[in-house]
Amino acid sequence: MLRLTPPLLLALLLSGCPSFVTVVDDDDDSAGDDDDATTDDDDATDDDDATDDDDAAPGGLDAIVAILDDETMPIQAIDTVIREFGWTGGLPATDGSRWLFVTRWDDASGTVSVAGDFDDWTPGTHPATAAATGVHWYVLVDDAVIDAGDRYRWHTSEGDAYRDPPESTAYGYDAFGLFGYVSPPSGLAWRERFPDLDTEHLVPPRTLRALLPADFTAGGSYRTLLLHDGQNVMNPDAIWGGWQADVALAAPEFADVVLLAVDNAADRLDAYTHTTDVADFVTYGGQAAGYHGMLTEAVLPFFRDRYGLAAEGDSLMIAGSSLGGLLSLWIGMTDDSLAGCVGAMSPSLFWGASDPSLDGSQALANLWSAHGTTAVYLDSGGDAVTCSDDDGDGIHEDTADFDNYCETAQMRDVLAGLGYAFDVDLWHWHEPGAEHNEAAWAARLPRMLQACSDGGWTAAAAR
Repeated sequence: MLRLTPPLLLALLLSGCPSFVTVVDDDDDSAGDDDDATTDDDDATDDDDATDDDDAAPGGLDAIVAILDDETMPIQAIDTVIREFGWTGGLPATDGSRWLFVTRWDDASGTVSVAGDFDDWTPGTHPATAAATGVHWYVLVDDAVIDAGDRYRWHTSEGDAYRDPPESTAYGYDAFGLFGYVSPPSGLAWRERFPDLDTEHLVPPRTLRALLPADFTAGGSYRTLLLHDGQNVMNPDAIWGGWQADVALAAPEFADVVLLAVDNAADRLDAYTHTTDVADFVTYGGQAAGYHGMLTEAVLPFFRDRYGLAAEGDSLMIAGSSLGGLLSLWIGMTDDSLAGCVGAMSPSLFWGASDPSLDGSQALANLWSAHGTTAVYLDSGGDAVTCSDDDGDGIHEDTADFDNYCETAQMRDVLAGLGYAFDVDLWHWHEPGAEHNEAAWAARLPRMLQACSDGGWTAAAAR
């Protein structure tokens, strides 16, 4: 369940701020729980919240400004206001006539202002007011000067420095780094983000992200791609340049794909693995079921409601790399009704058999015992070597130099032995010499997307 617990006043104020997109079905209650992301009470997807198409309630932004100016409001309460706006209507927020920009900037000095395309990036044109907390800043800008796709950043006169807006819901990248969109662009794809997901399934909070295709229309017919390690998949500043999923999805053949991504957190070794194993002399693992619960009960219901997506069955593809690839395969094996295709690049299929004390019975190649309905894509880099089970645990050995080549080839053979058919519901690719990093996965991403497309990954509208 997704936990959104704004105070009553905030819930009332949110009713006055329309969102970037309009969800077609406001009454969906697929998760069936009064506290999750699909209820019709006071959470992020109700009939009166920021995802409907009602006119703004008069004075909504003024009431929020009054909260920002209230000396009795603690810093944490204002942080909650900012977070909840991001999760519901989005930031900056509008009442139809004005836009409210608000941020937290603890060490700001000098004159703070918001600058962007709407004022030709002229600092000081729209000066910010310090909130009563002393660490929050806000600006009201007339809607008449705002165009769809206008970019913005914060600015301080101290050192003539710009700052990326961490609160902006819609965002992108240019030569200077991350920028926020005041409202999404027309005719271009754009990203959205939702920080600090809090669920009962996994303890550390994590950010959700989306990449919406150009001219996206909520409730339309789309394919959905869900990726793990979300902070690496469409961030050009990510390690090794990231997956560059935005580049891959810009190809015409993927114009109907909505990308959803879940950032990893400090519990990655636990959350991405279905059983325990040892890494660097520490035992980790066994919380993949919690991650699956987070996806099915919080992440996917939230995205379905926000964007009007089907995001299930043949319209949904789930994929990852390394441990994210292992996780995707485990989901495909244990819940083959969730996604039509799973993709695993350089999957860590040694997990459950790497520690010498383990018999390998919980490694995925030894667990997968039936031909399911979910298509599977596998790949790896490294060198094609002669693989063997040297320690008798049923899993072929590999080395750090081979990018999980042996384990991936073994998984291919296991699935083929269970009746999966090559180029029908099973694909395997070996990229000789490719390394275990994001640059290599970015290069193979279009191949994986095409394989799942060939396997029946098709667009669908929400029911």
